[in-house]
Amino acid sequence: MNNIITRFAPSPTGYLHIGNIRIALYSWLYAKKYNGKFILRIEDTNFVKNNQKYIDYIFYILEWLGLYWDDSPFYQSKRIFLYKDIIDNMLKNNLAYKCFCSLDRLNYIKNICIKKGLKPKYDRYCRNKEFNFNKKSSYVVRFKNPIFGFVKFNDLIYKKMIFSNESLDDIIIQRSNGLPTYNFCVVVDDYYMSVTHVIRGEDHISNTPKQINLIKSLNYNIPNYIHLPIILDFNRKKLSKRNFSSNIQNYINEGFIPESILNYLFNLGCFSNNEIVYLHEMKNLFNIHNIKRSPCILNIKKLYWLNKYYINNLSYKKIFNYLNSFLLYKNFSIFKNIENISEILSFILPRSNSLNELFDFLTIFKKKIKYDKKILYKLINKNVYDILIFFIKKINIIVFDIFSIKNLFFYLIIKFNYINKKDIYFYIRFFLTGKNITPNISNIIILLKKKNVLFRLNFVIKKFFKNF
Repeated sequence: MNNIITRFAPSPTGYLHIGNIRIALYSWLYAKKYNGKFILRIEDTNFVKNNQKYIDYIFYILEWLGLYWDDSPFYQSKRIFLYKDIIDNMLKNNLAYKCFCSLDRLNYIKNICIKKGLKPKYDRYCRNKEFNFNKKSSYVVRFKNPIFGFVKFNDLIYKKMIFSNESLDDIIIQRSNGLPTYNFCVVVDDYYMSVTHVIRGEDHISNTPKQINLIKSLNYNIPNYIHLPIILDFNRKKLSKRNFSSNIQNYINEGFIPESILNYLFNLGCFSNNEIVYLHEMKNLFNIHNIKRSPCILNIKKLYWLNKYYINNLSYKKIFNYLNSFLLYKNFSIFKNIENISEILSFILPRSNSLNELFDFLTIFKKKIKYDKKILYKLINKNVYDILIFFIKKINIIVFDIFSIKNLFFYLIIKFNYINKKDIYFYIRFFLTGKNITPNISNIIILLKKKNVLFRLNFVIKKFFKNF
């Protein structure tokens, strides 16, 4: 195939969700597989909801994922005059008409359709009428959709699709405020950007026949359509920008890395024999015909599994860079807080599913430890004091290695046999780390180093056990 051009066309009205990312990935892969172009178009004609921070975020996410676009991004807001000229020509050539119907009348028509069990549709009242309204009269511009016949197109996933023109509406292509609508802008932009393949969610299938009729009326080329099955969240609900489990930023906050997200989405709803796939491999393996038609359901356990795989298999330098960026976002500096970072990471990486888990573990090594007050005050008693004092004395004199530390705990359990074994471990863990749960506390002690272990426990004795 030659001259393949795809596009990713998000609207900057909220954060991207997993479904948006899959569309961007598939569009990028399809273009790159055939040495084509991947275009980024910002659909920002909704001036009420648009926000510059969402535009910046779109750039950031695509770059973070490595899905770089060709040429400069296109902005619909900078093409308003083009849309306006085309709509004016459509009015002159009787391809569109002004509709002066009030909102009350439109609601009345809608209610009648609903009562009759019909799909709400405009009754074309203004389609062939001549009106003598003054210039201040409010109106929208509607497209003269064909009344008879059918719209037929071949979707590359859903195959042959047929829609009756009788069931389609005379869609609005210009609002009363003079701004063009989504369906119109998409048609114009795809033509002027020479888009050959439109990849988008199946929720747009209903828009496709409307757009094809517009395309035909303007004598544009009809692109190939590829509608992806929808993705359902963990609760089997449709994804949206306001859905917590689908918002891509929540996955970044949790510490998922680009490789795991891309790998997961590549295989989501596809027939693939490759469980682990890197982005540079996806270009050759990607086949649009391997996509299933049934809805896909997010599987967080699978995503965590992939994330853990990449955390443990990417180069140390790459993971360190991901982690350092993640920690800076959390206002935590590795170099200010931790001396032996390489040693600590070599221990914790195989045990971590996400960068957030790594972050949580690394907070153990901060100079200042925060204690849960509810737990803390329950532990200020003579038994705990005796255990801590004994532990401090022994740490001072034993050889500081993993074998000796484990033996020390064994000795503690024997000496304080009237105290539950699990409680003894809990006391030491809590006062050394401020956490209820950690990996093996003996390993933590070795990683903390002797001087820090003694400093922390002596601090605890002076601050919380001064009355004993």
